[in-house]
Amino acid sequence: MNLIEDLLITLLFGAEASFTHPGILIPTVESTGDTELKNVVKQTQRSREAREALGYSARVWKYMTQTLTAGNDQLMQNKHHLLPKIWDLILLARNLLAAKEKAQNLAAEEGYDAEVRRLLSICVEKASKPIPPNLDKPAHDKELQMKGGYKKVMITALQFLNNLMICNETRKLHVWLHLFGTPSSLHATGTNNSTTGKNTGKGKAKKSSKPQHSSGSGVGVGFVGGTPVAHHNETAAKCNSLSAGFNAKYYKPGFLTDVPRLLQPDEIEPLLMILQSGIVTFQGSDEAMQSVRCKLMLAQGYGRSLLREVLVFLGAWEVDEEDFCYRVLGQIVESILLNGLIPYAYECFRDEKDIVTPAQSVLLKLLVSVYRPQAAIPAHSQGEWPRGSPVPTGAPASSNYPSRELSVAPKHPTSVDGGESLDQPPAIESAIPTFFANAFRKQVLNPVIKIVQLQGAIRSGKEKKEAFELSLWDLDRIYEGVYQFLELFVLFSEDEEAKKILVTNERGLVADLVRLLGELDKAIPRYLASKAVKPPEPAKKEERKQENSYMVERPFDIGSEGTENDDDDGEDDDDDEDNDRELVEPEEFTWPNVKRFIVILLSTLAWHNREVQDLVREKGGLHVVLNQCKVDDDNPYIREHSILCIRALLQNNKENQKIVEELNAKEVVPSEVLDKHGYEPFIDEKGRVRLKRTDGEKA
Repeated sequence: MNLIEDLLITLLFGAEASFTHPGILIPTVESTGDTELKNVVKQTQRSREAREALGYSARVWKYMTQTLTAGNDQLMQNKHHLLPKIWDLILLARNLLAAKEKAQNLAAEEGYDAEVRRLLSICVEKASKPIPPNLDKPAHDKELQMKGGYKKVMITALQFLNNLMICNETRKLHVWLHLFGTPSSLHATGTNNSTTGKNTGKGKAKKSSKPQHSSGSGVGVGFVGGTPVAHHNETAAKCNSLSAGFNAKYYKPGFLTDVPRLLQPDEIEPLLMILQSGIVTFQGSDEAMQSVRCKLMLAQGYGRSLLREVLVFLGAWEVDEEDFCYRVLGQIVESILLNGLIPYAYECFRDEKDIVTPAQSVLLKLLVSVYRPQAAIPAHSQGEWPRGSPVPTGAPASSNYPSRELSVAPKHPTSVDGGESLDQPPAIESAIPTFFANAFRKQVLNPVIKIVQLQGAIRSGKEKKEAFELSLWDLDRIYEGVYQFLELFVLFSEDEEAKKILVTNERGLVADLVRLLGELDKAIPRYLASKAVKPPEPAKKEERKQENSYMVERPFDIGSEGTENDDDDGEDDDDDEDNDRELVEPEEFTWPNVKRFIVILLSTLAWHNREVQDLVREKGGLHVVLNQCKVDDDNPYIREHSILCIRALLQNNKENQKIVEELNAKEVVPSEVLDKHGYEPFIDEKGRVRLKRTDGEKA
């Protein structure tokens, strides 16, 4: 190990020469140097001694910085063939950072982290550049290969930044300020440029030896991330100390905003780990500083933009809830929640063009996951160094993409001491259900009801199809938001304190839910997978409306074969139903599961609550809920949920019971099961539903 430092420096000299003076090395010598550099990279993956010998050497970081600077200069001139060498340099640096704080600080002091940020900007620019049209296949394949090379380097550079931050509060704050910007313009002043890796003058060294707060470090201003620092003297003093020596070279906040658009779920994990490392509280981390960084991220436009892109990414790729990315982002949202910034984040993602934006929908979905008990997820404890960083347990260094295990913790579930928040959901504070109930009522409900009413008018012939301007894509975005709102309200209704808030929300939420259910009941017919339901003709529909008919299907158990068929009409074989169902026109959109969620909500809120029972009756909700006692494959088990809801509404409520008792059957629903067994339903002189055989004999 005594010679490995000299060997690496020699190899770096050769690599730099190949960058700055192409062709100066004979091919065999250059190839041998590349091979030996790869061997050093592999050795740092396997050997802690090798990592410490190189990572603790200021000379190594100095010459690595010079070499990477030369490589970046060539990439700026579109020398794409140099990407493999540059990737090896980033792999090596990433591994050396596993030597902990001393290696991290040397990398920053020599300016290597600044060159990595510059490299990331280059990779984002090159990878996002569109491929020219009308290329022949060889040229097109070459462009794809080039983009793949930049993405590979980009992923490893993100891993480097993650390893640079781990367990190092100074590096965390500096990276944060570079990612999201600072409360004042740092680059305009150009202060504190002394630690860029090229300390050629003694005057500069003396100037940097005294801690001076740069104007853009966020220190010395009245607020840090929106929090008055005067109220947090200890945290403010720590910020002042940590921001000393901030390297303003290549200051370009927001340079990672476009990264989520370029990567896939298995590639974006290092970026999520950076956000997690900066704001999620683990054992051994500084909780106050994690909170400061969380607030700083949302206070700055670049931070909000990156978080928005990550949320949209999660929704666009439909990442599964058990996926590593989903669960890490859930931790990030939980940290935002614990810092009291969820309402602020939701409003920041609002767009006047959308009823609910995709970012808001995903935020609601993640919030539901946060409030539900979760199993412990793979996450490193910052009290210890992540074991996964130096050990290559996944793909080798020569594979197309670097493995996740090289920069993050192992993916098998682990218990984290002091990490109870990963397992136990946080308490639901009163401000959260209040905010989202008001947001739903003021921003979502009325526009959705107008859409549903227009659908009903088109079905009844009162409006033409051309009046419906929304596409299926537009409706799907709106529907996702409505779905997530209702799922969140169902979760709130399971908590007694949050349930009280929903009920006492100016009595408006319950009334609005009844109103929405009524509009859906009038405009959206039920769907049966086994029998397409044709929309009723306008005259017949109007006649039923005037007669105030409330149809209730009653289950009949006539033989085992009939029961099986009835089940087939209901909730079974969901996958086959989805595959067989034809795409509909936008105005025929059926809002799946929305009726079911509303019925569940009304059932929960009305249970042992006389005020809600009376309010539902006053708003005509009893009739509407009764009308949901039918099989509807767009709303699985809604019949059963509606029966439970009616029970909750009638419990110890004479007025509600009287209304149901006075209902008369006006029409019976034909049943294929009854027809098959020779029965037909009819209404007797007392208004009761009876059965008779088709040959005339009463059952």
